Amino acid sequence: MAWKQEQQHNNSPIRQYCTAIATVTLHDQKHHTLTKQKPNGGKEEPYPELVTVPYFLPPPNRATTVAIGQPAYLHCRVALLGEKAKVSWIRKRDLHVLTSGLVVFASDQRFQVIHPERSENWTLQIKYTQARDAGIYECQVNTVPKIFMSFVLNVVESRAVIKGPEYVKAGSTINLTCVISHDNMPGLVHWYHNQDILQYQGQSQIDTVRDGHSTVSHLSIRNASPRHSGNYTC
Repeated sequence: MAWKQEQQHNNSPIRQYCTAIATVTLHDQKHHTLTKQKPNGGKEEPYPELVTVPYFLPPPNRATTVAIGQPAYLHCRVALLGEKAKVSWIRKRDLHVLTSGLVVFASDQRFQVIHPERSENWTLQIKYTQARDAGIYECQVNTVPKIFMSFVLNVVESRAVIKGPEYVKAGSTINLTCVISHDNMPGLVHWYHNQDILQYQGQSQIDTVRDGHSTVSHLSIRNASPRHSGNYTC
C-alpha cells in the first residue's frame, strides 16, 4: 500500500490517494497465492493461501451409539463441494456404495441421505437399526485424490422394565417408573398410553435421569380417572 500526492493547477489543494497493489500468482487448479507489494519496491509478502477444493468440516461426533430399532444419523460436513464433486457413503465391511449425491444405491430402504439445499451437511440416516448395521461407514468425496472420513456406528440392545401399581383409585396419582438398561442412550424417553404418545407437560409429568449404567424415567398422572386405564409403554 502506498500514498501518492498530486498538486493540481490553479493553486488547487493537494489531493492524496491511497493505492493498494495485489499480485495473484497462479500455481495450479487447486489453490492460488495472493501477495501484497510493499511501497518503495519492498519485498512481496504472501497472503495466506486460499482453499478452493472440498474439505471436511469437524462433525458433531464420529462415533454414534443407538439402541436396536432406533434411527441412526451419521453427520458428514463438506465445505466448498462445488458443482462437480460428489459425496458418497460407503459401508466399509463390504465396500458397498450406499449413496452418491442424493441417489441411494442400497436396496434396503432403511438407508437415506439427508442434504438440505445449499447445506454443507450430508447425513446418512439408517432407520430401524439392527445389530448387523454396526460397523464403520466412510464419507467420501470424489476429488483427485479422493478424500474420506470414517464414522463408527455402535448398535446395542437395550431392555426396559416398568415398575408401578396395577390398580389405582380414581382421583389419585398414577406413578410409573421405566428403567432402561443402556449406557449413554441418546434422545428422549417417550411414554405411550395405549397408542397415544404422552406429553412431557400437562396432566402427565415425565422426568428422565441417568442413574449409573441405566436411564430412569418417571411418569406421574394426577387426578387419574377411568379414561387413564390401559397399557403404558416406554
